[in-house]
Amino acid sequence: MRKLGWVLWLGVLALAVTAEDVLKAAEDYLKAAPWQAVAVGKIRLPSGELADAQMKVYVIPGKEIARIEFEAPDAVADNFVILTPKKVYNYLFLTNQVVIYPRERARIEGLGFNLAQVGNLKELAGRKDLAWRLAGEETLDGKAALHLVGTPADPDDAGFTRVELWILKEPPRPYRFRVEDAEGELLVELTWKAFKRTPLNPETLLAYPPDAEVIEK
Repeated sequence: MRKLGWVLWLGVLALAVTAEDVLKAAEDYLKAAPWQAVAVGKIRLPSGELADAQMKVYVIPGKEIARIEFEAPDAVADNFVILTPKKVYNYLFLTNQVVIYPRERARIEGLGFNLAQVGNLKELAGRKDLAWRLAGEETLDGKAALHLVGTPADPDDAGFTRVELWILKEPPRPYRFRVEDAEGELLVELTWKAFKRTPLNPETLLAYPPDAEVIEK
């Protein structure tokens, strides 16, 4: 049945499609079942330094729960972030603390941008202040992908001036995204690798050390 969906999607690609069509197909693919992946690339630190990044991502779309475990850079290694519909839990390994923010004003300690906002396809696709366009088709790592570009009406208010997404044609899932700040400098560029469907337990994704100090913002 899932393969049939991909075939229908490829048929749609033969017709005129919009950036919104591509985003909707990718969102539907991601929310079909729990999944995990490894994201690798570059992220900007609060110091302004651009650093190599690697993180493991686990998502239960039906519960709107995601867990991001940082492996690099060193500034955030062994930290993790838990995203829920209403709150963001930011675990800091060095201090054994969990800092909890309301989702709408969440921040992630040790990073120079808000991954809770720009790393979420559903939130990006649903932003009313973003204008999306389909920039064409490219080949990334031997895979055919559609290139989307989003620009905010007010870059200063949004905190970034440009978002780029590359969505694979088969299956239609995000493969790479890139964000530039209001000055046009790179904030983040990540490629999603080792993507797979997998059973995930909400309790496991929500877990943090029982002896951690909890701080609510």
